[in-house]
Amino acid sequence: MSGRFIGYVFMKSILFLFSHSSGLRLGALLALVAPPLVIASPSGAKASDHETVNLEHVVVTALPLQRSQTDIAAATAVLGGRQLTLRRQGTLGETLSGELGMSSTAFGPGAGRPIIRGLGGDRIRLLENGAGTMDASVVSPDHAVSVEPFLVDRVEIVRGPASLLYGSSAVGGVVNVISHRIEREVPESRVSGTSEFRLGSGANERETGGWVDVALTRTADRALILHLDAFRRTAGDLEIPGFAESEALRAEEAEEAKEAGVAPPEEIAGVIPNTAVEAKGGAAGLSWVSPTLRVGLVRSGFDTFYGIPAGAHAHHGHEEHDEEHEEEEHAEEEHGEEDVRIDLRQRRWDLQGDWSGGKGLITGLRFKWGQADYRHVELEGDEVGTTFRNEAHEFRLEALHAPLAGFEGAWGAQASRSDFTAEGAEAFLPPTVTEQRALFLFEEYKAGAVTAQAGVRVENQRVRNEDTKRKRKDDALSGSVGLIWPWSPENSLALSLSRTERAPNAQELFADGAHVGTQTYEIGDPNLDAETSNGIELSLRRREGFVTGVASVYLNRFNGYIDEVATGEEKDELPVYRFTQSKAEFRGAELEAIFHLHEGRTHRLDLRLAGDLTRAEGRGGAPLPRIPAAKALAGLDWSAGGLAAGASVQRVARQGRVTDQETPTAGYTWIEAYAMYRAAVGTTTLDFFVSGRNLADEEARMHSSFLKDVAPRVGRSWTAGVRLAF
Repeated sequence: MSGRFIGYVFMKSILFLFSHSSGLRLGALLALVAPPLVIASPSGAKASDHETVNLEHVVVTALPLQRSQTDIAAATAVLGGRQLTLRRQGTLGETLSGELGMSSTAFGPGAGRPIIRGLGGDRIRLLENGAGTMDASVVSPDHAVSVEPFLVDRVEIVRGPASLLYGSSAVGGVVNVISHRIEREVPESRVSGTSEFRLGSGANERETGGWVDVALTRTADRALILHLDAFRRTAGDLEIPGFAESEALRAEEAEEAKEAGVAPPEEIAGVIPNTAVEAKGGAAGLSWVSPTLRVGLVRSGFDTFYGIPAGAHAHHGHEEHDEEHEEEEHAEEEHGEEDVRIDLRQRRWDLQGDWSGGKGLITGLRFKWGQADYRHVELEGDEVGTTFRNEAHEFRLEALHAPLAGFEGAWGAQASRSDFTAEGAEAFLPPTVTEQRALFLFEEYKAGAVTAQAGVRVENQRVRNEDTKRKRKDDALSGSVGLIWPWSPENSLALSLSRTERAPNAQELFADGAHVGTQTYEIGDPNLDAETSNGIELSLRRREGFVTGVASVYLNRFNGYIDEVATGEEKDELPVYRFTQSKAEFRGAELEAIFHLHEGRTHRLDLRLAGDLTRAEGRGGAPLPRIPAAKALAGLDWSAGGLAAGASVQRVARQGRVTDQETPTAGYTWIEAYAMYRAAVGTTTLDFFVSGRNLADEEARMHSSFLKDVAPRVGRSWTAGVRLAF
C-alpha cells in the first residue's frame, strides 16, 4: 500500500468528520476502500470469536480491576464475536433484546433503548468505550441512541446496580458498547482492519462499512496508529406479518366508529408506513501504544434520519381554534396525520488513556474525556416541529493503588455537564443545565477462597432551569458490597448488596408541556426528593463440566420511586401525567444453562436453555407500566472447523399485569436460525453468514414499548452478509 493512498484516505476522513453540513457526505468511505485494502495487505488477519456463551470473558465495565465474569459479584454479560455479528440489528435496544433480563423501548426501527430488568430511562447508563453517549435518548423513547451497532466490536452489560462507578443513573445497570477506535496494543501488522457488507429482507436493509488501522510507526513494543472507520445503512418501511394495530385497538376503534355511525378506519397491514431509516457515520483518530502509556484521540460523527411509526405522533395544537385551523384539522383527519421524521446529528471528541508501571502508592492512572455536540430536529411533513440540542462533556479519572494491608483497588473522580435545550411546538422541557461531580473508591480483599468487593460513591448534582432561573442541588451517597465464594473449582456463589441514591433529573423536576412521543402532557415537580434503592442479588455460577451457566435471584426496593402518574385530567387534548413518588419493588429471577452435548477437537454441539422473569409493583402493590413479560429460550449451537450453525426458539409470555392506562400484551413464539462459514485466504479471513428471524412469521409485540399497539416487531426476515478481516 502506498503512502499516498493512506494519506488520501486520511484527508478525506478528516474532511468528512469536521464537516458541519447536515449530512455525512463521505459516510461510506471505508466501505468503498476496505475490500481493495484486504487484497493488497492480507497480513495480520484476525479471527472473530467462534465460542458459545461462557463465563470466562474479561469484563472492563463492572470494576476498575479487570476480572472475568465469575470473579465479579455483579451479574454481567458479554456479547461479541460471532454472536454479535449474527444478532446485530439497527438499534442497540433491538440488538440486546434477546439477552438475559433485557428488553427494548422499541419505538420503531429507528429508535430503541435497552431496558434491564424492567428499568430504563435515567436508571440505565449507556456508555461508548466507557464514556456517556451524551445524547437525548433518555428524554423520550422516540429519540435514538447515538451509537451505531454496526461498528461495535463488543457489548458489556452489568445487570443490576452499577452506580458505584458510573453514577446514580446506573441504578438499573450499565450497557457499554466497545469499538475499535482507540488502540491498546501494538498491532501484529502494519495494516489491519475489517470490512462488512450485509443485506436484509425485513425492510430491504443494506449496510456496509468497516475500519482500518495503519501503524505509522511501529517497533516491538510501541506504535503510533492511525484509525479510520465509516459505515452507511439504509432501510425501507418495516414489513410485518399482519395488522399494524393490535386486535384490541382495532376492536376499540370499530366500536367507536359504530357508536358514531361512521365507517371504521382503514387498517394498515403488511408494512408499517414511515419507518424508513438512513444512517451514516465514522471516525478518525490517533493512538500511541507503549509498555507504560496508551493514549488516543478520536473525532467521530453520527447521523441518522428516521421516521416515527404511524400513530405514534399526533398533531396537538393550542386550545384556541379559528375556522381555518378547524378546516386543517378536518383535512388531517380525512387524509391522515403528517409523517413525523427525526433528523439526528452528533459530533464528538474522545480522549482516553492509561498509564501503568508506577512503583509507589499509585501504580496506574486511567482517564476518559468526551465532548459532544448533539442536535435532532423533528419534522412534521416538511415543517420543523421541535429542535432538541445537547452540548455536553464528561471527564473521568481512576487511580489504581498498590496493595494496602491486603486491599487492592482504585480511587476515582468524575465530572459532567449537560446543556439541554428544546425549541418548538413540542418543547415540553425548558432549557436546563445539569452538572454532576463525584468521588468514588473501590476495594477488593481476599480472605482464603472468599473475595470481598466493596465501594462507595459521593455525588453532587446541580440542575438549573434557564427560563425561571430556579436551581436544584442534591447530594447523593451510594455504596455496595459483594462476596464471591468458589466452594469448588467448578462452582461459585456470589452475593451482592447495594444502596443507591438518585437525584431527580431535569425532566422529572421541570417538565411542563405536551410530550407527543409518549402521547402525554408531562408536569414535573421541583420539590421531588432523592430516590433511594436497596438491592440484593444471589447468583450460583458453574464454569466447568457438562453443564455451565448461572442462576440468579434479585430484589430491589425503592423509597421515593419517581414515576409518571395519570391525574385523570386533560390538557391540549392529552392526558396529564405528573411526576410523583412512592414505594416500588422490583424482583425477579434469571437462568442460563449450557449443556455441552459434544466437545471434540474440531466439533462442538451445545444446548442452551435460558429464561428470565421480572415482577415490578408500585403504589399499593399495583403493577408498574411497561414491564417486560417473562421469556424462556431453548437453542442449539453446532460448529465443525470453519462451519457453524444453530437455531433457537424463544417463548415470550402474555403480559397481563398492567396498569389502568395499559392493555394486556399477547405472548408469542420467536424462532431464529443461522449458518456461518469461515474461510482463510492467506492471513485474511472471510466470514459468510445468513440468519433468519421470526421464522414462524408471528405477530410479536413488546410490552415494554409505548408503540406496542401500533407497531409490532418485524415479520419473517433474513439477513445475509460477508465480513472480511485482515
